[in-house]
Amino acid sequence: MDTEQRAGGEMGDQDPNPWATPQGPQQPVAPEQATPQPSPPQQGYPQQPGSPPLVPQGAPQQPGYPPQQGYPQQPGYPPQQGYPQQPGYPPQQGYPQQPGYPAQAAYPQPGYGQQPYPQQVPPQYTKPYPQAQQPGYGTPPSAPTAAYDANPYATGASWAPGPQQGWAPPPKPGLIPLRPLSFSDLFGAPFLVLRRNPKATFGSALLLQGLTAVLSLVIVGVVTWLSLSRLSQAAPGEEDAISAGAIMAIILSFLIPVAVSIAGSAILQGIIAQEVARGTLCEKLPLGVLWRRTKARFLPLIGYTFLLIGVVTVFIAVAVGLGFVLTGLGGTTGVVLTVVMGIGALLVLIAASVWLGTKFSLTPSIIVLENGKVFPSLARSWRLTDGYFWRTFGVQFLVSSVVSVASQVVATPISLLASLVPVLFVGVDSEATMIVATIAAQGLSLLVSVIIGAITVVVISATSAVIYVDLRMRKEGLDLDLARFVEARAGGRETVDNPFDAAAAGGKATR
Repeated sequence: MDTEQRAGGEMGDQDPNPWATPQGPQQPVAPEQATPQPSPPQQGYPQQPGSPPLVPQGAPQQPGYPPQQGYPQQPGYPPQQGYPQQPGYPPQQGYPQQPGYPAQAAYPQPGYGQQPYPQQVPPQYTKPYPQAQQPGYGTPPSAPTAAYDANPYATGASWAPGPQQGWAPPPKPGLIPLRPLSFSDLFGAPFLVLRRNPKATFGSALLLQGLTAVLSLVIVGVVTWLSLSRLSQAAPGEEDAISAGAIMAIILSFLIPVAVSIAGSAILQGIIAQEVARGTLCEKLPLGVLWRRTKARFLPLIGYTFLLIGVVTVFIAVAVGLGFVLTGLGGTTGVVLTVVMGIGALLVLIAASVWLGTKFSLTPSIIVLENGKVFPSLARSWRLTDGYFWRTFGVQFLVSSVVSVASQVVATPISLLASLVPVLFVGVDSEATMIVATIAAQGLSLLVSVIIGAITVVVISATSAVIYVDLRMRKEGLDLDLARFVEARAGGRETVDNPFDAAAAGGKATR
């Protein structure tokens, strides 16, 4: 009791704000100001001044701190493991140290007769009270560490999202991917056709080129020998007529190999189109099978080729006829008009050949793969190339230029060597040796020309066939039909024999 009285006396003499800097004489404090109303204790926080004690008097003091004057001491708690006990707060500069409390900046004095704020006692810096877990805000129970280290996609109970599927390229079962082709695909696929199945492609081309070369030698040689023999046996008054007839026969004899070469080129275009189509489906057919699949379309192919040749021939004939008419006018005017007409006709012929050749370049593929007739195939080729003329022309021109340059690089040295053989054997006494060397050189040059021609025809024909497949995938969704065909075949289901023809008719690749 004596202690409480002394504490009460001392509290009565203290300033209302024990942390303020004393300035002048202390002002008396009213009783209602000196004794604030008690407030209920808050759980987990230090006792406020003026409230009833939380523990009975005489409780053990906290270690390391002097007892507070006028307030009962709260029961001490053992220090938290890992945190050393801190001795009281150091005093702040410029404020007097109160016993047991660190110095703190004073609150502003209330004015106009208002009651001062109740004195706040800073909490003791002791062991933190254990934090009660509040429902809904506490730390969620931690999952085992292995759950985070393990594969989150191993079990369906994991909250983590499943793996995102990345972009997969379109399937490429064979020659080309089943999607609209890029420029690099269009440029590389024709050469891949030659490398992928050389026996069927290069073999067919070599067979047709060799047949054309043999026919040229035989027909032209026989006609020339007969004409010269007839000329040598002519009577003195018949040489001129027989000579004119011999020249005409030799010229006509060259037309037959040319016609055979054109027909063979048309047949080869159909064979290569068949190879490109089956190669797209990952089928590698031998030469005999390709020929059997294409032989039913030989006549439409030959008819298409000669139709184009006929159109070009008629145009040339009309231009030449107009030239003769203009020349017949006589004088400088006729000559000038003839020259201008000839140049204009040549330019028109080149432009028309490029335009019509590009628009109708898909006709052989349509005739073979869609079993089309000549004129409907021409119309369909025209429609397929609508909107893609320059793309089609650009690819064909680039491939043709590359093949032509490569052919010249290989063929020119051999042709030059063959032409120099007679000169190299001028000093040889044996005439037979020179003849044999000349024949051998010319034969080698002819063989190289045939091989180069076969490669050229294969690559150029494959270019048109690849463009045909690409345009149908772009315009008609052929890639989807071909993908269904490949999946059905892999699954052992029944498929049609020609998915290109089925898709063109509006059907599906499977039935």
